[in-house]
Amino acid sequence: MSGTEIRFGTDGWRGVIDEDFNEANVRLVARAVAEYLHHAKPEGHGVLVGYDNRYKSEVFARAAAEELAQCGLPTVLSESSLSSPALSFAVHHRRAQGGVMITASHNPPRFNGFKFKANYGGSALPEITEQIEAHLQRLLAGEQAGVHSPAELRIENLTNEYLQHLKTLVNLQNILDTGFKVVTDAMHGSGAGYLRTLLTGGRTQVIAIRENRDTQFGGVNPEPIASNLGALMETVRRERADIGIALDGDADRVGAVDEQGNFVDSHRIFAITLYHLVQRRGWRGRVVKTISTTNMIDALCRHFDLPLTVTPIGFKYICENMLKGDVLIGGEESGGIGIQHHIPERDGVLMGLMLLEAMAISGKWLSDLVQEVFDLVGEHHYNRIDLHLEREEMPAARQRVAETEAREVAGLPVASIDRMDGTKFLFENGAWLLLRASGTEPVVRVYAEASSPELVERLLRAGEALVRGK
Repeated sequence: MSGTEIRFGTDGWRGVIDEDFNEANVRLVARAVAEYLHHAKPEGHGVLVGYDNRYKSEVFARAAAEELAQCGLPTVLSESSLSSPALSFAVHHRRAQGGVMITASHNPPRFNGFKFKANYGGSALPEITEQIEAHLQRLLAGEQAGVHSPAELRIENLTNEYLQHLKTLVNLQNILDTGFKVVTDAMHGSGAGYLRTLLTGGRTQVIAIRENRDTQFGGVNPEPIASNLGALMETVRRERADIGIALDGDADRVGAVDEQGNFVDSHRIFAITLYHLVQRRGWRGRVVKTISTTNMIDALCRHFDLPLTVTPIGFKYICENMLKGDVLIGGEESGGIGIQHHIPERDGVLMGLMLLEAMAISGKWLSDLVQEVFDLVGEHHYNRIDLHLEREEMPAARQRVAETEAREVAGLPVASIDRMDGTKFLFENGAWLLLRASGTEPVVRVYAEASSPELVERLLRAGEALVRGK
């Protein structure tokens, strides 16, 4: 196959299982990672390899681990599936040179992916990915990899140290003493059991759903958005639970359901957590968000006098900022949020614990925590649609997204246009609309935020028309 068919997107390489994402190509990418490590020589020793619950993930992880060890890198393979944050933490905690995570995160079941985690315990920065890709292209062109004596390959538990660390980041005893009834939804992913384990030993009760491995994820994509969380909403209502917490396929993203069974999206979780850390914990620092993330964060930063940095989409850009050491919290639209005193990585389990801590300390329901933010910054509503196009339609759609100069959208005059990543229309009333074409699949995503759900839907429909050239 040609080298251009193995491409790294916002966080690693992803492909269709047993088509482009096959064992031979996984070994090839692992060899490119080995070449990068031998040449760049980042601090640390050896490589860790983890995998999620997807079809054949353990097979691909074994292949990657064998290849890395064969290339002279001492390698530890996880004894079981684990979350991406657990693998990232293990890389940092054990001072490894890097880690490989076999996961396609929240994507459909037919996909799998290969992510490289750098020695600091977070997503590979663009310059690291570029070097790995350069080595990959040389291998594809027929160049021989360096010859090294094979190194040891061991199989170990890489999860326990991560769970112990999480206990230091929240007031877990307070949560356990409160006696919450919590429904956890692993969405059949590799974060199954994490919250249940952490929340045992006190008055708090956990009802766990969708913890079994199902490589088809029960027929929905393992992404914690409202359309995929019917089972969680129903269970919260039926059990009269206090909160529902959902994790995506590799547990680095979070979604929630309040005590009434209503979905609480990642924008509100980000805002609640920021408010909690500053108002109740007394933490300070810079805040980082991606361009597709709620304006509630901007308003909270103004209120608390915190500096705000806006980045393109991709947690690697947030990670890049977190590595500078002055970031309080960073988050993205898709549910990935990270905080200081942890690794520079998004973490769904930790964010679930932060919501529980905010409820325990404040004595408020999750719906009250949402209202607390609204009372300060005004109501904000958000939604997103993914337009799946034919591959031959994408060049024209990309061009329309890149070049549109609309002066009015959905009856609203456009105040300005931001082209940091895609095309973002900003309106005088604080509403916005973002059009962004995927770099790895025939999809254009349309995002909108406004003061009412009705206006959000109007903006989304207008955005779809712009993408389709209607």
